[in-house]
Amino acid sequence: MARRGGPKVYIVGAGPGDPSLITKRALRLIERADSVLYDSLVPVELLLYAKEEAELIPVGKKGGWDQEGINELMVRKALEGRTVVRLKGGDPFIFGRGGEEVEHLRERGVEFEIVPGVSALSAVPAYAGVPLTHRRISSAICAVTSREALGKESINWRAISELGGTLVLFMGAGNADEVRQRLLSSGMDEETPFVSVMWGTTSEQRTISGRLGELGRVRLRPPCLTLVGRVALLRERLRWFERKPLFGRTILVARPKEEAVKLAERLREYGARALPFPAIKFSPLDVDARTLRRALDSDWIAFTSKRGVRFFRDALFGTGLDVRSLRARVAAIGPSTAEELENMGIMPDLVPEEYSSRGLLREFSRVGMAGKRVALLRAKGGNPELPSGLERMGADVEDVELYWAFPGGEREAKILRPLLNYVDTLVFGSPSCLESFLSTFSEEGREALRRGTVVAMGPVTAKVLGREGAQKVLVPETYTADGVLELIIGMAAKEAW
Repeated sequence: MARRGGPKVYIVGAGPGDPSLITKRALRLIERADSVLYDSLVPVELLLYAKEEAELIPVGKKGGWDQEGINELMVRKALEGRTVVRLKGGDPFIFGRGGEEVEHLRERGVEFEIVPGVSALSAVPAYAGVPLTHRRISSAICAVTSREALGKESINWRAISELGGTLVLFMGAGNADEVRQRLLSSGMDEETPFVSVMWGTTSEQRTISGRLGELGRVRLRPPCLTLVGRVALLRERLRWFERKPLFGRTILVARPKEEAVKLAERLREYGARALPFPAIKFSPLDVDARTLRRALDSDWIAFTSKRGVRFFRDALFGTGLDVRSLRARVAAIGPSTAEELENMGIMPDLVPEEYSSRGLLREFSRVGMAGKRVALLRAKGGNPELPSGLERMGADVEDVELYWAFPGGEREAKILRPLLNYVDTLVFGSPSCLESFLSTFSEEGREALRRGTVVAMGPVTAKVLGREGAQKVLVPETYTADGVLELIIGMAAKEAW
């Protein structure tokens, strides 16, 4: 074993397909990794959690990789001093060749750690509504690859059936006919129920049920897990995943990374495949103490995003100031911005009912702004509607630029581009998110706009989407993640897609 603190490789289970099933330990390692070596069945959504400078290296068979090549790549990256995550579908030690990889690392003196994952063995049957064991039906489990089912004469398949056990067959999509013949010839009853689950735990999950004598009559596609036994009869009563309101939908969320990831995670709870596209990145601008003091002494300070609040906090601390210097009344454009202020110990005096510049101006007009000094603390190049509207009310406005926003998502685009044709719904947080999406995906992006349902988080974004060729643009009642979620679920319920 390598000395403590030397090169290290983490053999990490990514789970069976649903990115929500990743373990907390695995996710933390993905976020820390310098190099992520991932298989083709790993949910690509997990790669979006990797840090910006991390290497993302696909090592699936479709890319021409063999096991020996993967083994040597792990060692080479570790010896370069990189933190290496070898990301494998399911659990690395359950039909995942993880044991072979660990042996190779040990032989080369590279330290390793195993991070188990949720295995398809348990997860896929659960998502299909089939319990592997049941007190009244099944008290045994036999899990094999389909090759084992064909090649092991010593396995008494009939005895498994007679025990009332459940047979779990991995990798059986391509030779289902042979599997059926082998099981029947061993004495299994052709009336034994089975369920085959393709792309289990994902929004593309498809199931085929029947009797063993019918196995293989309908073509199966990998990845596929087949369950043989009486527990398969419980599926119609216990299935739940396919009944989720957004099951079968593929939704792309184009927002800044933090917001995109959080909304995608919420959409997955309702059964969608949700792909976060980090359309915008941010960087702080230098703000001197004099400018900040002048803003703090204004009659009003207005924040147009929670990110502006964070950069304001950082600017305060960077210049030796804190919230005790605040003399102004405070306005927040919406509840998330207000919450961020409250986390700083600042209770906003004004939050509009409509979470937009227009709503903010409406509330300011009721207060009366003639002769008032207003500091707008926000991004460089922000919407001119707010300062011009305040000036028309007679206010003296200072635009304090705390940070600047620029297009992001170049690395993520390489991951998401092959999936763009499957996207049926797109969510855009702002016109700048749309601009970043179109500049990144070009004509493919425009085709997705024309083909899909598009949700705009505000009327300004909706207007720009219309100019860019989007055919079906919807705007939620409230321009928040909750509003988007409510709109999409409501549309799915009406089947008005």
